[in-house]
Amino acid sequence: MDIAADKDQITDTSILNDAFARKKPIKVSTKVNIADLDELKDYQLRKRTEYESYLKRNRLDMGQWIRYALFEIEQHDIRRARSIFERALLVDTSYIPLWIRYIDSELKLKYINHARNLLDRAVSTLPRVDKLWYKYLFVEESLENWDVVRSLYNKWTSLEPGTNAWNSYVEFEIRQNQWDNVRRIYSRYVNIFPETTDIWFKWIKFETVYGSTTTTRQVYSLAVDSLISHENSLAKATNFQENLLDLIISFANWEASKQELERAKAIFNVAIEKWPNNTILKNALLNFDKRYGDNLTINGNILLKRKSNYEKILLGMPRDYDTWWIYLDLMEENFPSEFLVSVEKATDIANKPLIIPKSKIDIAWQRYLFLWIRHLTYIELQLNDIDHCRQLYNKLIDDIIPHSNFTYNKIWIMFAHFEIRQENIPRARQILGKCIGLCPSDEIFQEYINIEIKLKEFDRVRTLYEKFIEFKSNDISTWFTYAQLEENLGDEDRARGIFKIMLNPDVMNFSLDVRKEVMEKFITFETDAEEYNNGRALYRDYLKLTNYSVEVWISYAMYECSVPTEEQLSALSEANENLADDEEIQFEPAEVNFDKGREVYEEALTYFKTHNDPFGRIKMLEALQEFENKFGNETTQDTVTKRMPIKKISHVLINGVETERVDYVFPDDSETSEPIAEPQSKVPKFLAMANKWKQQQNK
Repeated sequence: MDIAADKDQITDTSILNDAFARKKPIKVSTKVNIADLDELKDYQLRKRTEYESYLKRNRLDMGQWIRYALFEIEQHDIRRARSIFERALLVDTSYIPLWIRYIDSELKLKYINHARNLLDRAVSTLPRVDKLWYKYLFVEESLENWDVVRSLYNKWTSLEPGTNAWNSYVEFEIRQNQWDNVRRIYSRYVNIFPETTDIWFKWIKFETVYGSTTTTRQVYSLAVDSLISHENSLAKATNFQENLLDLIISFANWEASKQELERAKAIFNVAIEKWPNNTILKNALLNFDKRYGDNLTINGNILLKRKSNYEKILLGMPRDYDTWWIYLDLMEENFPSEFLVSVEKATDIANKPLIIPKSKIDIAWQRYLFLWIRHLTYIELQLNDIDHCRQLYNKLIDDIIPHSNFTYNKIWIMFAHFEIRQENIPRARQILGKCIGLCPSDEIFQEYINIEIKLKEFDRVRTLYEKFIEFKSNDISTWFTYAQLEENLGDEDRARGIFKIMLNPDVMNFSLDVRKEVMEKFITFETDAEEYNNGRALYRDYLKLTNYSVEVWISYAMYECSVPTEEQLSALSEANENLADDEEIQFEPAEVNFDKGREVYEEALTYFKTHNDPFGRIKMLEALQEFENKFGNETTQDTVTKRMPIKKISHVLINGVETERVDYVFPDDSETSEPIAEPQSKVPKFLAMANKWKQQQNK
């Protein structure tokens, strides 16, 4: 009974097997090969009819509208595409992806004014959709229309949108270094969101970085007064009182950090008078007293004791960099006013490692330089003292790091980027150039090249690549990136010259495998440049380089099939000249191209026949047969089949031992020619001697 029940029970395996058994086979999509203009028009008409008939049945399918429009763009018919997009907008003007696809299509085709008009329509039609505003702003900012961007932000913020719009506006004005505009934005921002303390904190952070002590204090005072004045109306807001108290505590701590201890104490006292039973305020005041009071409390004594212990340890072991790092964390968190003095002591030149390393990697030096990085970032980002930061960089580079034995690329790169942030590009170049002169490395060269490419100083980039190649001439990737740069810049002669230098054995002594890789890249370059005759000549050199390898012969034949002849190229150019700018006829291989490929196969077969290489002939015939099966007709396929060699097996005696011999007879050869024998297997010497001994015994 149990066995029968188990057989009838439905399991997950049986369900899956049944589902797979009922699965219908997927129909393979038909591949459309368009041979001429009439077939292209028929194809376009058929596709348009399919789209239109479908949309008549389901006009609300916006995805189909988009696919229809993108199809017309692929056909380079932008007018039809625009018409389809406009029809779709009449159906559903609130479908955001439709607007985005429409705008992106215009931008990709570089119809900037049309895209701008669409964006203006979009934000006017759907003013509450942030994505459209961001799209509009991104386009205008990319075009560096700063006034237009500012007017768009004003228009957007007049609608009182969410916080993201305001934050984006503030970040824009900061990028433009318009500090007064930022303050005006924040003054409007906080009026719309008076209960959000995060906005006040952002304004305060802005003033601490770009403002002064006076402006920061004014914003703090304005924030506290505004929130207290709205306390009755905003009391029901979530965590309003906690956020207000955080702001007050932050205000007091900031005053304390500026050594305005009386002001900070007064702020705490006023707050406690208003909220006498609030534990958050009491704890904050207690911490304040521990830090800035008479230092008699337990926590205050603990911090001072820790500070004193670390200082004693560092006095005896000034090169204990891990302890220095912990000590600096303590000072930055609990004694911020003394942090600058502490970090200057940590990076003192007397604390550098005594042993100059012999290799480029040394843990002690790296830890010491990490302290310098902390010092430099604090001076630049926290104190904003640019001149002093530059002096420290120069001191570190010139007096401390022993570049002849050890260097740290990150320091050089940080120094260069520091000068770039100060808009001092020549100085950044001097820094990186000095590094290349003293201690060149791949990382420095790559960073310098990337900077010059971003600045579009391509003559300097070429010079750097030449220096890079002199420094590391055997690095093939550097050569390739240099050639790719010239190709991207449109200087084909320079790129071609680079490849020729790489292939010249008198100049560069690359291995055979590397030269093969270079040759393949060179052929690809000439093909992309439509210099097909140069590609054919390179294939001839490639054959010589590989000693006429079968694989290269086959690759050469397929190359001839895939590129146009001179007559085809000329006709294709004339045809494209008569078309519109957004239209182009693509090359399709014809029978003449396949004949060119067959000529290469025949030349290869002749070569292997001349050099008595039957196995090369066999491989070429097999490749030719595969080629004819794909591109030929019944006649050519039968011809190749008849040319295939006949394998004949015979038995011969070698040293008295019977072995098997395999011969190949090619129908292309004359009947009088001797068959080509397959290499015979070697008979073991022991068996031959045994057979000879047996014959002697029989005598």
